[in-house]
Amino acid sequence: MKYKSIDPSPVSLSISFYSLLLATYPSGFRHEYGPHMAQVFRDFCLRSYRLDGLPGMLDLWTLTLLDYFKSVVEEHLQKGIHMSKSTFIRLSGWSFVLGAITFMIGWLIGSRDVPEYSRYNALSRPIDLYLEYAIAILLPVTFTLLLIGMIGLYLRYGDDTNGFGKFGLIIGIIGGVISLAAVIPMLTQGPDWSWTAWMVGSILYFLGLVFFGIAAVRNDLLPRWNALPILTGIWFPILFIVISQMDGESTEFIALGVFLVTAMGLAALGLTLKSDAHEEAVIA
Repeated sequence: MKYKSIDPSPVSLSISFYSLLLATYPSGFRHEYGPHMAQVFRDFCLRSYRLDGLPGMLDLWTLTLLDYFKSVVEEHLQKGIHMSKSTFIRLSGWSFVLGAITFMIGWLIGSRDVPEYSRYNALSRPIDLYLEYAIAILLPVTFTLLLIGMIGLYLRYGDDTNGFGKFGLIIGIIGGVISLAAVIPMLTQGPDWSWTAWMVGSILYFLGLVFFGIAAVRNDLLPRWNALPILTGIWFPILFIVISQMDGESTEFIALGVFLVTAMGLAALGLTLKSDAHEEAVIA
């Protein structure tokens, strides 16, 4: 007798995100192995959640994302789709766009003062049950996408910019790596240094955009909007300074404006990068 099992909400949400990742594999590979991979991932999710709860799920997602980026490129290469530098740059442009969307959604979820769900609490809503799980997945995904976007900027403009601009791109990549490495222990309430490392990495990431933007303005690197990296990256570091000097609800409105402008800038930067990609050497 068959029955439909009801998975815990973080497992269901993880499976939905994983299904989106499977869609990026070659069609033949996806049709042959996709259902099996989805079932194996579900089994691992259930096991991780039952043994370690949300921290176990985050550890599983860390390993899954690392394996995903390696395997999806390998499968495309085996199918004869050569990943040229131009192709990667275009994909990194879309990573900026998607990262901007998840960046804004993550902030909107994280900034909401979510009460513990109870049907006897008029301030809580059923959706509150899912918000913690959503932010736990959105943060690693966001910083993965933004890191890919920064790498695309370096591949496209690293050889064309001056030493100052290249330094900015390298600083941005280092900051992205630090943020991505710190976000998992931060979400699992790990050591105190994890939040500090995430903050420092994020500041370095956006300052890297500012430094690159200064070089872009001086050397007219971008096809349009050379000041765009500056206007995108400058606000996030300033936000930390403003919040440290202010308190009260006014900071929420300032933060909303900063995140909105930053997300719009990241999306515009991604579209610019995508349109400016051109054929170069094949990535081995």
